[in-house]
Amino acid sequence: MTFKAGVFLSAVLAAAPVSVALAGGDEVFGGAEVYPFAIVSHYDLAKDAFASSTALYVALNRDLAREGFAVRLAGTMDSYSYDAPWHPAWDVDGDAWSIDGMLGYRWLRGDVASGIFVGAEHQDHDLSPNDPLNPVRGSETGFKILLDIRKAATPYSPVYADLTASYSTAFDTYQVDGRIGLAYGRVVIGPEAWFLGDESGDAQRVGAFLLTDLPPLLFSNVSSELTISAGYQFTDDDDHGSTFGSEGAYGVARFKTHFNLNWR
Repeated sequence: MTFKAGVFLSAVLAAAPVSVALAGGDEVFGGAEVYPFAIVSHYDLAKDAFASSTALYVALNRDLAREGFAVRLAGTMDSYSYDAPWHPAWDVDGDAWSIDGMLGYRWLRGDVASGIFVGAEHQDHDLSPNDPLNPVRGSETGFKILLDIRKAATPYSPVYADLTASYSTAFDTYQVDGRIGLAYGRVVIGPEAWFLGDESGDAQRVGAFLLTDLPPLLFSNVSSELTISAGYQFTDDDDHGSTFGSEGAYGVARFKTHFNLNWR
């Protein structure tokens, strides 16, 4: 078993018992508000790499605050650079984009939510100049699976935790990231860890995060959350063409917005 497959399988095995325990029923999560859809945006900066992504979640039962099926549509834009292994004086610049569509089911119990999504992903990587030694170039379409679990902090339990794991057969791409923290008023602070990889190489991250709710800026029926994190990224010593950048500091900002349209 490869390191990539081992990381993903470990995350799935760790999350599966919680998902099974949460299955069934129709309990309300997060109060009585109705949230038909949500948007999650990521902005990820590392040495020699920048990525942005946006994912739209739509509840088929018209309420993400209840258990049920949901659709996930996402798009990603990446740019990265690395030293050409066949000419150390040259840099290879990579531009990439991807789209995916998945159908999933979400379980909700009290302050814990979990879900699993399956579907397809298409990736396109354009290298300039072309690097024939980099296995991640051109386009590939493949199967994708994503699993996430989140335990929200509450006045009765200030512990916060989340885990997200995804794997795509397009360029053998995977990502596992997890956080655990304590709530101090409206702010949650704690450590985080990431495992990233594809056919070009692997990266690991260790850092800290801060999560807080944002006040409604324009509309009272919009609920937003901001997570910012920073730390250090480690990469393969023998890797010269990583999609995820070079070894060094990283920073991430994530915006999660729920839209309450009162569809009931």
